[in-house]
Parts: sequence; structure tokens; C-alpha cells
Amino acid sequence: MSLSLLRLRIRSALYFSSRIYQQHRQVSSLPHPTPISAADVPFPLPRDPSSPPLVAPPKLECCTTQLNTRVKLMIKMLNLDYAAELSRYAVFTKSRQNVTVEICEAIINAMCKAKRYNDALHHFHYFFNDYNLKPNISCCNHIIGALCDQHRLDDAFALYGHILENASFLRPNEETHQLLAKGLIDADKLQSALHFVRRLMNKEDDVGSSVLNHLIRGHLKDGDFTSAKRIFDILKLKRVSSTDAQVFDLVYSFLGGDYNEIAIVKATFMEFWFEKGDDKEAMECYMTLAPKDFRMNAKTGNTLLQLFLKYGKRTEAWTLFYQMLERRNEQPSRFDSETCNIMVNECFKLGEISEAIKTFDKVKTVEDDESQLCYANILARLCEQGMLPEAETYFAEMLQDSTMPSECWTEQWKQN
Repeated sequence: MSLSLLRLRIRSALYFSSRIYQQHRQVSSLPHPTPISAADVPFPLPRDPSSPPLVAPPKLECCTTQLNTRVKLMIKMLNLDYAAELSRYAVFTKSRQNVTVEICEAIINAMCKAKRYNDALHHFHYFFNDYNLKPNISCCNHIIGALCDQHRLDDAFALYGHILENASFLRPNEETHQLLAKGLIDADKLQSALHFVRRLMNKEDDVGSSVLNHLIRGHLKDGDFTSAKRIFDILKLKRVSSTDAQVFDLVYSFLGGDYNEIAIVKATFMEFWFEKGDDKEAMECYMTLAPKDFRMNAKTGNTLLQLFLKYGKRTEAWTLFYQMLERRNEQPSRFDSETCNIMVNECFKLGEISEAIKTFDKVKTVEDDESQLCYANILARLCEQGMLPEAETYFAEMLQDSTMPSECWTEQWKQN
């Protein structure tokens, strides 16, 4: 199938799905910000008038690589305040600007993950407006995601429009587009999301499965299963270039493709059935994944784990967890620190402390950055429970296993 024909079929599905098309359809328009000169405001983001701008620390010529290592270490140990304090020295680094931006991205991302959105915005202003460093697109994506999560869509699209108009060194990517699509769907603006995707296709931008998945989710929120299924069929066509979506599984298995993108969308349908109280249909949807024995990556597995736990399917969650753990040695990408932390945190949430510790002990055997993140999480959980002797024991283990200089870890433990 030619690319132009495929685009036409996708557009057709978006325009004429049963609940979308009307003879006199009214499509709500997206915000169209007035272009702002980069010389006046490099990146148009709101400032909190009640919070003073960040002040640079005393000027210090520092090694960029060492600063990057120390900032990321503090982030891993969940000490974001100290990590932020250190990161502000990045404006004084004179070499390896790609590493400098890596420092900026690390702290902004960490603040967004912790939902400390004001801190993330303050640091974005500090690095890229006050000191005129150049961000990468990931820095901008973190802020766009944060703004969308706060339902500040006008601000998110203002930043997006500014990037398109005034920041030629940046190029929005699929992550940018899926964050904006997600923001619109979360705000119940399905028609705006459809309009946004059409505009992307008209500009010949690639519309990935993550973007289409949010459109599917939007239709399901409206109870329009037919339109959601139609877009899913189009997505399957896009992945295999088959002329018949019904033979997708056979074709895809023969080609040996990465099934994770499809599995994530199936998780969206599973949540739809769970929400309707139809657990049988949801689990039947899940069981369609089992026979394929595809290389489920950690992102897909973690999505399913969280889904099972959200809807009380603890047995299924634990079964999947142990499958992911067992296959970790074959393919490290099937398991990550979040996989461990999801289940450990679930145990702590239910007061099953011994089960949390037992689960962690099964995971900690691998000595790498992912293991360090698992340590950081359980240390935080134990401290919350007042279990300081146990936390001390795990801290000593981490210190022994880590490739980081011991004085760095000791300094961090004192900080906590």
C-alpha cells in the first residue's frame, strides 16, 4: 500500500467515523497563539507572581560531566531539592553543551515526574529564558506534558506554536504530539484532538500509534466503541501495510514485528471494559496477547500491571510480574525499576511490608542503574514507615554494590 493511500485511509477514518461525521459538523478549533518574537520572550511560559525568580549560585567553573553525574545521583536518591540546587551550576559550564542540556533535562523531568510543576517551570525559565541556554525537544516536551496535566492547554499550545515559529533548532516529535493529544482528550476535547491530528497529517507529519491511541481513548470515553475500533483497524493497517485488517495478527506474526504498540492500545480497550464492569470482556482482550508470546517490553508490562492493580486484579498482576522477572535475563528491556517499584509500592499501600521486602529482595540481584532506582524507592518507603534500621541495612547494601564513589552516597544519606 502506498504511503499516500494509507494517509487517505487514516483521514477517512477520522472524518467519517460514526459519531464524528455530521452534515454540518462543527469542529472546535485549537488555540492559535499570536506569534511572539524570540527576542522579546524566548519561550512564552507563565510565571508564578508569588514566587521570586530563581537566583544563580555563586559563579563556579565546574566540570560538566561530574556535575551531570552528581545531579543524576541526587535525583536517583529522590533528593530533588539538592539536585535542583546543583543543577543551577549548569549555566556556568563552558564545555560539552550537550551534557549541560542533559543536566537541565534531568532536573526538569524529575520535577515533572514528582508533579512539582512550578519548580519545573521555574527551572525552565532559569535555564532557557534567564540564561539563554538552548533546550532540546525533550525539555520542552516535559513542560508541555506538565501544562497539559494541569489542563493549561492554552499555555501548552502557545509553547508548541512558539517552537514551530521561532525555534528552528527544535523539531517537535511524536512525544510532543502524543502529549498534546493526551491533554486534549483528558480535557474532553475530542473534536479538537481530531482536528489537531488532521493538521499533523496535512503537514505530512508522522502520526504514531501513541497519538492514535489517545483518539481511541477519546472515543471510548464517549462510549463510541465503533469509531474507536475503526481507528484501531486503521492503526493495524499502518503497522503492517496489509490490505485487510482482519488478517493483521497472522501477517504481523509472520513478519515478527514489535507487537508492543498494539498491546498498549489493547490495554486501552481493556480499561474501557473494566470501567464498564465487564471484567470478562477485559480479560478476553488481555488473553489475545498471551498466545503471541511477543517480546513484551517494560513499558507495556508496566501499563498492564498498573491496570490490573487499579481494577483489583492482584492475582493477574503478580502472575505478570513474575513472568516479566523471569524473562529479565533473556531480554533486559522486559523489566525495569518501575516494574519493581509498582509492586513494592502496592505492598506498602496495603500494609504488606514483609511482602514488599521479599519482592524487592528478588529483584535487587542485578547491579545496575535500574537496581539503584529500586533501592532509592524502598529506602523512601521504609523511612516513611519509620523503619530506619531496615533502611540503614539496605543503604549499606547499596553503598557496597554501587560503582559510585562511597563519599557521594554518604553525602546523600546525610542530606536525607
